[in-house]
Amino acid sequence: MRIVFYSTNSNVFDEETFKINVMPQNAVAFKALKAAHPEHDFFCITQKPAIFMPEDVDVTQANTDTDTFTQKIAELKPDFAIAMTFWISPYDWLPVSDALVAEKLEQNGIKTICHSVSTGLNSFDKWRTHSELKRLGFQVLDAVFCDHDLYFCAGSNKEVLRNIYRESVISQINKLHLPLIIKNTTGLSSYGMTVVHTYGEAACYLNSKRNNSNRLIEEFISGRQFGLEIYGLPGAYQILPPFEFSVNQYGITSPKQSVKYGPFELPEKLKKMMLSLAEKMAFSGVAQIDLILDNSGNWHIIEINPRLSGMSFTYAAAYGFSVFELLYKTCIEKKLLPLPSPFVMSLKLPLMEKTQMQKILKIEGVKLLNQTNDLAAKQEREKGFCECIITADNKSVLQKAVEKFEILFPEDEIVQSILKSDLFKNLQNHRLN
Repeated sequence: MRIVFYSTNSNVFDEETFKINVMPQNAVAFKALKAAHPEHDFFCITQKPAIFMPEDVDVTQANTDTDTFTQKIAELKPDFAIAMTFWISPYDWLPVSDALVAEKLEQNGIKTICHSVSTGLNSFDKWRTHSELKRLGFQVLDAVFCDHDLYFCAGSNKEVLRNIYRESVISQINKLHLPLIIKNTTGLSSYGMTVVHTYGEAACYLNSKRNNSNRLIEEFISGRQFGLEIYGLPGAYQILPPFEFSVNQYGITSPKQSVKYGPFELPEKLKKMMLSLAEKMAFSGVAQIDLILDNSGNWHIIEINPRLSGMSFTYAAAYGFSVFELLYKTCIEKKLLPLPSPFVMSLKLPLMEKTQMQKILKIEGVKLLNQTNDLAAKQEREKGFCECIITADNKSVLQKAVEKFEILFPEDEIVQSILKSDLFKNLQNHRLN
């Protein structure tokens, strides 16, 4: 067969100021895939920053439209085109972009493994996600949607004495249970989320300049935060075991600081819930789900990302496969994955030079480093980090690796806080209700 992995990017990306360095390189992983399956021809078509793609792949120009991009894939006459959708700020809408390509490929008789446009849109907009989950019968937290334009429409309109829409939003918010979390409905990941503990705080936030787009105001639920990925096609899904995420002082997972630890045993209740979600939303390929396990043992879906995610490299290391191989095995071969490594951790190290990354990679258990560095960032903490993924058959390997990092990075607050965290203290706990 001829198989194309593809991904698009609709947003501006400056490779001179934003640097990505993966070790071992994605090109090595792609070469290994081709060597393991000589019966197939594999190709990659992508646009910068080409996350997850081979570093030596020829990238398509940034201003290439959907029709031209589709034609480039069609010219290879593939039997399958598999979306390897990534993410980039400010809008997490690339699943929709890749879905538009998939629609045109299907019209040309080319089979695709990619989520639909509707699935992408329902996941991209958090209010649509909330409404769709409720429609499909999943338990959702009480929430209020705030349309930015209507909320501020009376400001320059002399015919309006009182903004009734604003009054209705505040009235609805005052009926929610505190605390509340305020989210940008179309923002990337948890960036910009705010937790408020009084109705007055919520109103002040919405009335301020910080409210510069549509917002979702939702009841905040306490509990342990997890994430997992789902691979496969309708009727043949694989729910991967969950990882627990560390949280910041506000109880939110921070993309730039969080630690992921697992894999935990997949509870039957959660497995059934995720299979139901996958079937009802007709996932095709890979999707990542953010979850909370509340104090009563109930699971709540917080966010759906129908694409590769910040967990993808962690799962690849845990299973000993590349991301390419994970997609191939689950979506083409439709084979069950083997058991992953029993102890896996992903943590954020400070930015470092290539030579230091090579030294870190030699530490026992370290399987992959993924560094992102934004040279244009104005603040040091905004520049980026080096994700370090460790796998082991014994938890002591994780402990020894982190202890080495504490010595190597004595001034880094994130590294120094890892051993003190409850997440690290509970390494032996792999069971969930």
